[in-house]
Amino acid sequence: MIFDNLNKLEKKNFFAIIVGSGPAGISLALKLEQKGYECLILEAGSFDYNSENDYFINGEVIGDKYNDLKSTRSREFGGTSSRWGGNCSILKENDFNNWPITKKDLDIYINDARKILNIRNYLYHTKFSENLDYFNVEWSNVKFKEKYFEYIKNSKKIFLSLNTVFCNLVGKNGKVEKIKCYKNEFFFLKSKNVIFSCGGIENSRLLLISKKLDKSLFKFDLPIGNFFMDHPKHEVGKGILVYNKFKNFIKEQKLFNFPVLECKNITLSLNNDLIKNENILNSGLEIKLKRTNPNSNIIRQASCVAPKFIQKIYSSFSSKDIYEFNLKIIQEQFPYNYNRIELGSKIDPLGFPLANVYWKKTSLLKKSALRIIDEFSNVLLDQDFGRLSINNNILSDKNYKLVLGYHQLGGTRMGTNSKDSVVDKNLLVHGFSNLYVNGSSVFSTGGFAYPTFSIVQFQKQHLSRMAQNCNQLQKIRIFYHNESLLI
Repeated sequence: MIFDNLNKLEKKNFFAIIVGSGPAGISLALKLEQKGYECLILEAGSFDYNSENDYFINGEVIGDKYNDLKSTRSREFGGTSSRWGGNCSILKENDFNNWPITKKDLDIYINDARKILNIRNYLYHTKFSENLDYFNVEWSNVKFKEKYFEYIKNSKKIFLSLNTVFCNLVGKNGKVEKIKCYKNEFFFLKSKNVIFSCGGIENSRLLLISKKLDKSLFKFDLPIGNFFMDHPKHEVGKGILVYNKFKNFIKEQKLFNFPVLECKNITLSLNNDLIKNENILNSGLEIKLKRTNPNSNIIRQASCVAPKFIQKIYSSFSSKDIYEFNLKIIQEQFPYNYNRIELGSKIDPLGFPLANVYWKKTSLLKKSALRIIDEFSNVLLDQDFGRLSINNNILSDKNYKLVLGYHQLGGTRMGTNSKDSVVDKNLLVHGFSNLYVNGSSVFSTGGFAYPTFSIVQFQKQHLSRMAQNCNQLQKIRIFYHNESLLI
């Protein structure tokens, strides 16, 4: 149900207050409702986007060129899912090397996430060549605002307050007693649990503000804001290939559910052994095909550098068997502690510090990108069905430019040690009994997979564990995924 007047809620003691109404917050609220718990979602924005809210999410970027902070986020019901492109893929096994959980811990929730996001096909990785894997990217048509607002409006267990700005936590010695928020005036609201679900930057900012105002609340000096990451994504090359020869190679690999090549992009990655042996980053190579003709620019360029190959395939143009392709890369970024989120000197309209984001790219990104391009080029040459050309921007240090993937990860990373992580495997903040964080900020490492699918999986796995930590409040035996859990 929707509440415009917070006076009616000041005497309530919710099981959970969820700060943020994006995919992470809404998925969590729905699961709490299913278990019979009352929760309150606080959304700082209104139902629709309002440019005035940008003053709350602006900030500064220090270091290399990065996206404008207010353009990468949206303060409205549904969060940044209103700008989500819908791409879904899954993390690889080696992405979890520095996590306190494994890929298998999330794999059992793949089908649940598929249902939430309306994904028909399975998401998977499989072998493509000796050193390359194929992985599929599926598209979700789910917009959380459109799908869930009316449902929450009519819910008896989920309360929603729009235009309500979270200010800070109030409590002592690792226990949150209430929160301070603002909706035309300041209010204090009580809850047994508080869960930040505000995205990769805002989760860190709100924790840092609360720590600044009341250091006694935090038992440990947590690395809040450290190990910030994104997914660099950029165009890296183009080329040509003989379609039928390429298609026959695909058939020989017996790839599971490989897409019709004319309809879908092909996406490849380096296999785990090569990444480990060469100490490089995970990268996903996106190959977009389209038919071409003898007069296209790429054919003219290839005629200069590979004249014998062009001469050999020239007759194939009449059968429309020649395709040109563009190459894009989406990359993992290593979690360096100098890439971080801090409180800046500029303030929002309520007087709280805005975020400063420190971000730098490294030569390891370029090295990793060149390695996967080189490996795909080797396949083209070995099988003699294509040639590619690498863009100058990735060959030249001076002109090496990146476009960020708008995937803000880390800052409240998951781990076992309070010195290099903020939350444990249950998403509970180290040293706290009732403060949780969920969403993209808990990623220990980023991989290159689009993160929304994994975020939805996290809700399925960790919600039961969050409630299990609160079993002193209420013990109910439930059966979920054929497992008996106490929550």
